[in-house]
Amino acid sequence: MTDPQVLDLTPVEAASFLRRQLAQAAEALQHGDPDAALDGYLPALGLALQLGPEPVEQALLAILQAAQWLAQQGNDQALSTLGPAVVHMVAQVHDAGVLPATAVMDAWATVAADVGPLIGQVGLALALPPERRSAMLQNARIRARLLDDATGHHFALTTWLDSL
Repeated sequence: MTDPQVLDLTPVEAASFLRRQLAQAAEALQHGDPDAALDGYLPALGLALQLGPEPVEQALLAILQAAQWLAQQGNDQALSTLGPAVVHMVAQVHDAGVLPATAVMDAWATVAADVGPLIGQVGLALALPPERRSAMLQNARIRARLLDDATGHHFALTTWLDSL
């Protein structure tokens, strides 16, 4: 993960930059470069957390789509890296004092911070031999169910885990 950058952008420019960053990250992932993808998804999440709920939702959906793809590919290492990196990015935004001071943005930051461990747990589960995964995946399902309940099943996390 790189150090934070200061971007001097209007809200429209920031939204466009966010979309480009997420598209480039998805492209890197599809071309088999999960490290480059993470280098795109994480700053995009950091920027989104500064912009508002809709950009955060957009970034989280892209990150979760990447996590689902990584899980389908059996890339436990990338998942185990992505999960904690999401948590770290949320903490970095908090520590920098750039998260908008509203209850809504605090809630979105909490959701993002809770999605990170779920992704990491899936990575850890996939790293285990198949006969030893069930307990770890069951714990992940519990976390997913709680997040689904809190978000009105917006991210369909339990459905994702049930498909593994």
